[in-house]
Amino acid sequence: MLKILQTELKEVFIMEYAVNQDNRAIFHRTFSKELLLNSGVFTEFTEEISYHPMKKDTLYGIHFQNHPKPQAKLIYCAKGRILDFAIDLRSNSETYKKWVCVELNEDNKRQLYIPHGFGHAALTLVDNSNIVMRIDNAFDPSLSKAIRYDDKEIALNITASDIILSSQDNIAPFLADSDCNL
Repeated sequence: MLKILQTELKEVFIMEYAVNQDNRAIFHRTFSKELLLNSGVFTEFTEEISYHPMKKDTLYGIHFQNHPKPQAKLIYCAKGRILDFAIDLRSNSETYKKWVCVELNEDNKRQLYIPHGFGHAALTLVDNSNIVMRIDNAFDPSLSKAIRYDDKEIALNITASDIILSSQDNIAPFLADSDCNL
């Protein structure tokens, strides 16, 4: 069984697969094409990436991939705890620059579906987290982009004081200075 929970952004939603248990273990699906299709998700995921930040307060993003190969993502946290953000970067959208934040962790087993046209960011809340991302279009370095996480136009609610950033995120432009074409 797959339960779909709506977020404030109608195209972004939380997914919860049924969790089962017997005398040996707790087990649950992390992916079912059939259940996704039955729930109205028609995205064909082609790759899965595992990202292992070692330290609390490591920030991934705001990342996205421009046209002609934008990426839809399905995110879950296999180990640890993260805050996962989906940011609407479609300039013609009613919810442009709006975002949602969902805690994903190994206990709640939630997943966040982020469609084309949205940026993605994730902040680790504990050391040694493991973020898993399913994507529908392969990474293309010429189309891969980032926006500063502290862009005041977007105003993500990130309260960590000693954020760890990649070199790409350290030099990312603000949205107004980016070449975002979503």
